This record gives sequence, structure tokens and C-alpha cells, in this order.
Amino acid sequence: MELKKYQQEVINDLTQFIEELDSTRHIGKAFTNFWESKGITVQSLDNDFLKPYDNSIKGVPRVTVKVPTAGGKTFIACNALKPIFDSFPLDKPQVVVWFVPSDTILKQTYENLSNPSHPYRQRIDAHFNGNVKVYDKEALLFGQGFNPVEVKEQLSILVLSVQSFVETVRKGLPRAYRENENLAEFAAHFRDLKANLDNVDDTALIQVIAYLNPVIVIDESHNFEADLRVDMLNNINPSFIFDLTATPRNRSNIISFVDAIKLKKNNMVKLPVIVYNHQDTTEVLSSAIQMQKTLEAKAKAQEAKGGKYIRPIVLFQAQPKTSDDNVTFDKIKDSLIEIGIPENQIKIKTANKDEIKKIDLMSRDCEVRYIITVNALKEGWDCPFAYVLASLANKSSSVDVEQILGRVLRLPYVTKHQEDLLNYSYVFTSSNNFLNTLDKIILGLNKSGFSAKDYRVKEQQVESKIDTTTGKGSFEDLFGKQQEQPTSATSDNDEDEVEIKVDDVKELTGSEKGTSQLEDILKLAGDTNAEFEKKMEELDKEDNLIPTELKEKIKSFPIKEVFKEGAEKEVIPTFHIKTAPSLIEPDNLIPLTKNLLLEGFELDKQDSNIDLTRTASKMASIDLAEGRKDEYVPEYKYVDNHVKEAFAEYLTTLTPEQKINQIAGRITKIIKKIDQIPEPQIIAYVKKVIKDLNSEKIAEITNNEPFYAKLIKDKINELAEQHAEKQFDKLLDKGTVVCEPSFSFSKTISPKNPIKSITKNLYIQEEGINDFEKQVINEVANLDSVVYWHRNLERGKGLLINGFINHYPDFIVKMKNGKTILIETKGDHLDGSDSQQKLRLGEKWASKAGDNYRYFMVFKTDRLDGARTVAELIDILKDMK
Repeated sequence: MELKKYQQEVINDLTQFIEELDSTRHIGKAFTNFWESKGITVQSLDNDFLKPYDNSIKGVPRVTVKVPTAGGKTFIACNALKPIFDSFPLDKPQVVVWFVPSDTILKQTYENLSNPSHPYRQRIDAHFNGNVKVYDKEALLFGQGFNPVEVKEQLSILVLSVQSFVETVRKGLPRAYRENENLAEFAAHFRDLKANLDNVDDTALIQVIAYLNPVIVIDESHNFEADLRVDMLNNINPSFIFDLTATPRNRSNIISFVDAIKLKKNNMVKLPVIVYNHQDTTEVLSSAIQMQKTLEAKAKAQEAKGGKYIRPIVLFQAQPKTSDDNVTFDKIKDSLIEIGIPENQIKIKTANKDEIKKIDLMSRDCEVRYIITVNALKEGWDCPFAYVLASLANKSSSVDVEQILGRVLRLPYVTKHQEDLLNYSYVFTSSNNFLNTLDKIILGLNKSGFSAKDYRVKEQQVESKIDTTTGKGSFEDLFGKQQEQPTSATSDNDEDEVEIKVDDVKELTGSEKGTSQLEDILKLAGDTNAEFEKKMEELDKEDNLIPTELKEKIKSFPIKEVFKEGAEKEVIPTFHIKTAPSLIEPDNLIPLTKNLLLEGFELDKQDSNIDLTRTASKMASIDLAEGRKDEYVPEYKYVDNHVKEAFAEYLTTLTPEQKINQIAGRITKIIKKIDQIPEPQIIAYVKKVIKDLNSEKIAEITNNEPFYAKLIKDKINELAEQHAEKQFDKLLDKGTVVCEPSFSFSKTISPKNPIKSITKNLYIQEEGINDFEKQVINEVANLDSVVYWHRNLERGKGLLINGFINHYPDFIVKMKNGKTILIETKGDHLDGSDSQQKLRLGEKWASKAGDNYRYFMVFKTDRLDGARTVAELIDILKDMK
């Protein structure tokens, strides 16, 4: 089971945030920098869910991923563990506390993570070399396979419910807070650590977990807003908190949004939701039965052509007088049988009556096609065969579908079906106050992480319910502005049981009226396909760094109308590499990346001479970065001295070769990944660097691993860049690397620091610039020879000159003679190797892009060979008319 593209994007977002955290050593700054890299300034964003970093759990990074129902939250969490633990000190125990919101989900999660053949466990095993053990609360309390030795050697996942750890009253403490002789070994092993909780025995489970400083994964984290739960999180002394929810709350530090269109595009959900309001319960039942038969016929036809087995299921949502009113459910079941549905196709699922408990609903042998319920399916339900949610409430009752609407959204087999009707979900109601019903449907979508844009309803049904005198409930309001909550209609018989008129249902089903109504529903469903497909295509062309949910909240600026026609035709060349030709594509070109240039790079055979001198000034900079400034600095960055001492003592027991192997492995873990250089090559290279050092220097490296890891990493990067540039030149000469048109201007941009117009700017507003950049572009823009200019964006948004390094020039300028000019500005203090590399790459790009393209690097006064001063640049450009 591989990550979907959007799931990989979530992991990329998490990794990028962690890299910002490593760089800044400050959680709040890392969060701000992360969003600024996507063009979003959280301080100025006016919304309810993306705000400046909330530091409720002090010194602990806590981030949230917004993932709708059926988006694969658990699988995302499984993949998130590796980048999180990769960022930790080497000796930190690898312990995860996995909190779930209910007993049903607790059982599911524990079973799935414990099962070696389940995709969740397989992914974790692959990331942690199979050294993984999963515990439930009972195993932990009795110390079953849970001891300091095992914990040191493996990834330990503790699957728990929050109820086990939240103290509501001190009287009768939860077992997790009590003295526990089964865990006494932990207290002895971690004797140097200060107990985290006052008045709690050192052997209590919660105290042991606090010793271990765990990573916390919280499923449905919107349930963790209460103060008691925040206190509990502080009590267990976390090192990192990873929240997953469809509905983030105010304190959420969201780093990734997964929107409905991405799920639809990846065939995870049945969208849109087709909503149809009937005149009465008779019509609801008739349509539900006919729709089930229609969908099943489509499913059988599809299977006959090679498709997979699907048996569409209808969820009948009853509205009994009381939650345990089984008489109501049995009466509905009897009525369905009398209508003609076989008894073995009908089951009841409520809090007190569970007829599907041991049934595999996806089995071909299962006959179930109708399930009668209230809200008992709201958690733990994972059957994608549910297609229709039919409310059996009275017309005058308030329809309460929001709790279980998400149960019909999961798409079978995560694949788009040939029969379009099998790609949607359906909600049938009968309500006098249909607008109120739609509010509940929107609320149900919101609870599942979707929005009002993700359902469709027959427009006439809405219009017939609109109060034309007030204008309330307009179609525009329904899909856009926040509408007022209408009050539910009431009547004297609200509490009466719903009456099913069996003969009327029989008569309507198959009649001309019933058939016409079904055709109306099918037409509504069919008409949505082109609209949704078109919307997905449009989103593909937009700025994908900004989540769809934020696009309406962020100011964007289009290309000026006067430049629009010319700018839309502009396609600027970038570097591509020719790959092995195929029958379909004789000249197969893919964008060039540095990693492609590193193929054949053998690090372990490179020069290993590194100046390992540890100067006071160098160490001072490291110490400053490590020094704690305030409570926003992540606690996990600090390694206790006793851990270092324990490792140093352990080294004395090893042979020289074993000692080198241990240190090389630890240095490599700190270095982490460098481009696509395999880890074994990095280990071999580190061994080569340190193998001839004396014991005194080895001891010094052991005590200062981050410092020496940085020295070695810098050397590896230097070697890799040298190799990449040589390979780039070689492939250019061979013609394997070519410059082909690929970059086009976006229709709109969302600059994080918009500037006022200078003149001839391409977009209504451009990205902010510094004083020297402003001086340069102001002089350039005022030339008669210039048509327009644009401040090039970075981080995947703007024009990238891709080669042995990634280079985003500062400005793109269009001249009247048709030439396109790229300008990189440099203050005089920025003339190091980075500038030299950019200049070499820019000049190579200009030579290969064609006669209509130029590249200039501009310095204020002093400059590199080949670069220009401002005066020289202006002199060149002024005659390009």
C-alpha cells in the first residue's frame, strides 16, 4: 500500500516543518516560516483555523493535519513517525502514545497496528526495520513485554484511550495513576530523570510514560480541546504531538490541509452527495429501494465487464422516541419485509441491538442490503458499500443526519468506477423545512471535513422552500455566504412514530410516478459529473501550494489586462533530460533535478580530507543555536548528560572497529538524508573520515556529535555539488540535457508582502523587494524598451533555472524587441561561491535557451567576473526596442 499523492504531500509538509524547526530552533518561528514559504502570512490571515502558533503545550511542537473522512488519517500517521523520530537525538527512546477517541476505534487501531500483514503495520515495519511492538493498556499495566530493555531496542506503540488518563476526580484514581510493581524496573532504569508528576508514584504507568518522553499521535484531535485533556498532555511529557482531524478547533496549528477535491481525484470518496427531498416517507422508502436495485444492477453489469464486486447498501435512519426504542426499529424491519424485501437483507444496528456485529458486509456471501440505525454507525464504520442514507423522520421533525452522513462517503476499492452512479453518494429526506435539513447535511459534511460545495440538490426543491419576502435561504447563500440558522418546524405530532404505509410504498414503487422520481434523481446525479471533473481540472492549473480552503481568504492579484494577452503566450525554457526512448515517446524529456545529476556518484570513493579542528568561535555558534531562549524552543533538542555518559561508557567495551561503526552510524543519523545519496555510502564515508583518528579525537567527536556531523555534511554537500556540475556540463555537451519551453505565468499570484506599483509591473501587485532590488527594477522599468517586469517567486511557485543547483532569479523582464531577460541582483556583500554557481548556471541557461533570452547578475559596485553593475545593465537594455 503506497501513499496517495496528497498523502505524500502531507508527509512533505511535516518534513518541511521539522526542517524549519531544526533550522530555527524555535517552534513559533518554524511555523511562521513554514507558511511564509507557501506565500501565506499567518499573522495577517483572517480566519478561524489558521493563526499564529499556539503554544499550549510549552516547549513541545504540536501540529495538526486536516484530513476529511475517508482520507486515510491512520495511514498518514503511520508514515509520519519516521520523519518525526529522525529529527530526535540518537539516544531518545522511540515510544509513541497513540490516542483514539472511542473504544470501537481503539480496538480497530490496536488490531490493525498489531497485525503484521496489515498495510499500516507493514509500512511502520519497513521504516523501523521490523523492530516494532504494539501495546494496549492491559499489556502495559501488567508489564507484558514492556520493560526498559525492550523499549531501548524497538519502536513501542501504546494504543490508548484518553479516558484512561484524564483525571476527573482525585477520588478513585484511574489505574494509570496508581503504584504498579510491574513497572518498577522503569523507575530504577530512569533514576536520573526527575519524576514528572507530583504525588504520583514513580512506578505508575503515567509516570513511566512521562519518563519516556513519547511522541503523541491523536486521532480526532478536536476532542482534545478541554482543559483537562490539555493538562493530561502536559502530564505525560510529550516530545512531539501529531494531531489528525477532519474538523480542527481554535488551538490547532495546522501544517497541512487535505481538501475534498484531492480525495475525489484520488478516488477515495463518493462525491458529490446527491440530496433529494421527497413529499413523504412513502416516497423516501420507494426511492431508496429503487435506487438500491438500480445501483446493484449497475454494479453487476460493471462486474461482468471485469469490475470488482459491489453490493450497494441503504442506511435507513430512524427517529425513535428514545434511543433504546427497539419497537420502532423492529416495526420498520417488519414493514420492509411486508413491502417485499427478504428478511436476510435487513439488519438493525443500534446502541442496544447489533445484528451486523459478526458479519463481513463486504463478503460476496453477505446478503445485507438495508441497515436500520440512528447514530450507532458514527464511529468505527468502515464499509464502503453504503451508498444511500434515507431519513425516515416525520415531515415535521428535525432531520438529524449530521452524525452519520460520513458513513456513506467512502468509495469502494479506492477506484473510479465505470458506472458513474457508483461514484456518488445519496441522501433522501422528506421535510417541510428543507433548508433546515440542508443545514444539517452541510453540518454533516463539515463534521466529515467537507463543505457545502460537495453536495448537489435539485434547485427547484430549494427554491420552493425560499421565503421570497425576506430572501433568506437563497441559492447563493446556500453555497457561499454564511446563512442564518432557520428554526425547525414543529408540530403537535413531532414525537409520534413514523408511519410506514406499506401498500402505498408497494403501489408507488414501479409506478409511473415512482419511476419518474427515480429518473429525476438519476438525472441530477448524472448532471454533476462534468461539473466536478471541470472543477478538478481548474484546480490542477492553480497555485497548489495554497490549500483550496485558504484561497478565498488570501488576496490574489491577476495579470494586468494590458499585459494579459502577451504574458499568456510566454513560455520560458528550462532544463530537461532525455531518458530512454519508448514506443510512445521517442524523445522522452523530464525536468532536470540535481538528483538525476548524482547518478553514478560514489561518495565513499571521494576525498575525505576534512579539517576537524574544533575552534572556540565555531563551537560558540553551535552553542548559541543550542542555548535555550524561551519556552518556544523544543525540549527534545536537549540530551541529558547522563545519556552521553552512558554511551561513552558503552564505547569503552567495544573493539576499535566496533567503536568506529557505532560512531559512524550515529553521525550518519544526525546528517540524515543528503539528496539521493544512499545511507550506506554516507556511513562508509564517515568511517573513512574518522578511522585513523586517535582515541582522544574520537572521544571529542563522541561528546560533540552535532558539530562534527555538520562539518562532514558540509564536505559531502561540496563534493556532491562539484560532481553534479561536472555531470551537468558533460550532459549539456552530449545533448542529453536540453533547454525546452516549460514555464508559464500563473493567472494570479498571492504575494506575502505586496508592494505598491513601480511601473509596468506584470501583476496588479508584486512580491516585496529590498532597497537594492527596488533601485534596480525601478531603473529598468522606466526604460522605453521595457514592456513589463515581474518579481519572480520562489519555492516551487516561480521560474526555476534547474541544474546542478536550484536558482530562482529575482526578476523576469519582457523587452519590446521580444527578448526575455532574467535578472539576479546581489548586494556587494553577497559575492561568495553561491553567487558564482548561480552566475555559471544562469549563463549556461542563456546560451541554451535561445537568442531571445538573456541572463544578468547585477552588483552595486564590486562584482564577480561576468556580472554587471547597474549602470552596465541599463546601458545594455535601453536599446532593446
